[in-house]
Amino acid sequence: MTIGASTSNLYPMKTEDALDMLLEAGFRTIEVFINTESEATIGFARKLKKRADRYGANIVSLHSHNSVSESYLYFTDYPRRYEDGLKKLELVFKSAKEMGAPYVIIHGDKPTGSLPDTQSVLRYGELFELGRKNGVTLLQENVANYRSADLAYLREMKSRLKDKAQFVFDIKQSRRCGLEPLQVISVMGEGIRHVHISDNDDCRDCILPGRGKTDFTRIFESLAAYGFNGDIIIELYRKGFKDVSELIKACGYLMDLIKM
Repeated sequence: MTIGASTSNLYPMKTEDALDMLLEAGFRTIEVFINTESEATIGFARKLKKRADRYGANIVSLHSHNSVSESYLYFTDYPRRYEDGLKKLELVFKSAKEMGAPYVIIHGDKPTGSLPDTQSVLRYGELFELGRKNGVTLLQENVANYRSADLAYLREMKSRLKDKAQFVFDIKQSRRCGLEPLQVISVMGEGIRHVHISDNDDCRDCILPGRGKTDFTRIFESLAAYGFNGDIIIELYRKGFKDVSELIKACGYLMDLIKM
């Protein structure tokens, strides 16, 4: 397992500036969170790849900027909107490929979406195939207020899609869904390819790892039991820390736990 950080930690700093700050701080495993349509281009992707290469760093995942509209665009029952949505998503896939990122992350469908659960799951399978065609793997993240907050939906993804059901496990989102992290891990199981990590205490659900009460050792052991050996990305909000050096300390803390 490798610990890295997301550019989203530094939002609303420009994406390329956030990447530079993480690289200069010492991170070599990076998730890029693009924030607008003009950042989902080959030219922008090349610029970020060049920056990462300069430091010998790897961009391991790309988080789509379309999170708030994915249900509307990709899980619609209006065929023409779906066709237009696929064009937007394909640009994200091509950007990820250009950056060298094997994974693209989406929040997916919402419970208020127009498709029944089974159709929604099958639609995800179509999106996954489009990603595969473009040389990247689409990952479904568990997110509060989305269908992926429901363990039954995740189970149906695994049952119907088999190896196309691949996931990002987000620890803070599991808390926001009222679920214990180990519950979500047990359902996603061997489909987990990527992890978003943070800590929590009695008052806050997203703080620096090492400053709360999360039993990370149990979480790492559970992930390993399902064969996970991928990238664990620190993903906070800008108000959750004062300086990027705190992210580096949190990275060291997590790496020490993994070594143990």
